[in-house]
Amino acid sequence: MEAIELKRVFAFVVLLFQASLASAWETDDLNRFLGSLSCKDCDLSGVNFIKADLRAASATGSDFSGARLYYGVLIGADLTGATLDKADLRGANLFFAKLQGASFIGTDLKGAILSGAQLQGANLNGANLGGIDLYRADLSGASLVSANLGMAFLYEANLAGADLTGARLEGAILCKTVMPDETIDNSGCDLTGGADRGESR
Repeated sequence: MEAIELKRVFAFVVLLFQASLASAWETDDLNRFLGSLSCKDCDLSGVNFIKADLRAASATGSDFSGARLYYGVLIGADLTGATLDKADLRGANLFFAKLQGASFIGTDLKGAILSGAQLQGANLNGANLGGIDLYRADLSGASLVSANLGMAFLYEANLAGADLTGARLEGAILCKTVMPDETIDNSGCDLTGGADRGESR
C-alpha cells in the first residue's frame, strides 16, 4: 500500500511540475483542478499536461486553449462546453469523454482515441483529426469545416447533421457510418471485415 501511495504522490508532483511550465493559466484554477481534477469554467489555457493521467476529470466550460495534452489520458473526462482551441492532443485517449459543445478549432488530435466520445454540436473547424479513432463517436450536429479526417476510423460514427464543408476524408474508413444527410456509408466495411469491436474494448 505504501508503494502505491508513493507512486500517487510522485505522479502528482510530476503533474504539478509539468503544469508549472505553462504560461497563461490562473494559479487558483490550476491548484483547484490539480487538487480534485474538478474545475468548472476555469482558465487552464496554455497548461502543460503532457502524458498526464486525467481520467474522469471534470472541467466543464473551462479554457484549455493552447494546452499541451498530447498522450494524455482523459478517459471518461467531462469537458462539456470546454474550449480547447489550438491545443495539442496528439495521441490523447478521450475514450467515452463528454465533449458536447466543446471547441477544438485548429486543435491537433492526430492519432487520438475518441471511441464512444460525445461530440454533439462540437466545433472542430480546421482541426487535425488524421488517423483519429472515432469508433461509435457521436458527432451529430458538429462542425468540421476544413478539418483533416484523413485515415480516420469512423466505424459506426454518427455524423448526422454535421458540417463537413471542405473536410478531407482521404483514406478514412467508413462503415455503418451515419453521414450528414443521415444515409449510411458502408464503403469501407471491406477494410474492417464489418467486425463489431465493442467486446474488445
